[in-house]
Amino acid sequence: MKIKCLLLILFAVCIIFSFPGCSKLENSTTSASKLIVESVTGKDLEGNEDSTTIFSDVITEGSIINDNAVATLTVVLLDPFASAGIATYYQSILVDQVDIKYSRVDGLNTPGVDVPYGFSQKVNMVVGVEEKVSLPFVLIQHNAKLESPLVELINIGQEKILKLEAEVTFHGKDLGGHRVEPVKGYVSVWCADFAD
Repeated sequence: MKIKCLLLILFAVCIIFSFPGCSKLENSTTSASKLIVESVTGKDLEGNEDSTTIFSDVITEGSIINDNAVATLTVVLLDPFASAGIATYYQSILVDQVDIKYSRVDGLNTPGVDVPYGFSQKVNMVVGVEEKVSLPFVLIQHNAKLESPLVELINIGQEKILKLEAEVTFHGKDLGGHRVEPVKGYVSVWCADFAD
């Protein structure tokens, strides 16, 4: 009888340890926190903020300027049963880099020919657990408007509009020093020489 009980316990232990973890993310990070991109917004055609479609004027009253965007970020705990009330300062995430990459839906995606070159920028923004933080960043650099394909849009009016899809990747680490899984946000950008 004791052997039968021992075998049943051993079988139960083997079954428990054969189940996979709760999520794939837990296998690729040692942090107890996860960064979430709630939105990426910028200016609409009238210059109003908080638009989910961004309009990029390649030249504005004779000047070439950056196009900026704002990401709304938050942090959640990986443990689905944990509450924000038990979170520590070390579970906050320091966002330290933003990568921008462009694509087009027609599949023409050669940087410097069909789309602007991607780039990275260093940032420094702490996001607490369940806190909403607005992180401004450059979406299109002014020098990209002096290179193909955007430079070809200058002085031809709104006859040609280039529609880009921007993939924005946020990198960071929790304040305990653990790198977190990079997260992506997306936004459409319509580029042209719009009327000033």
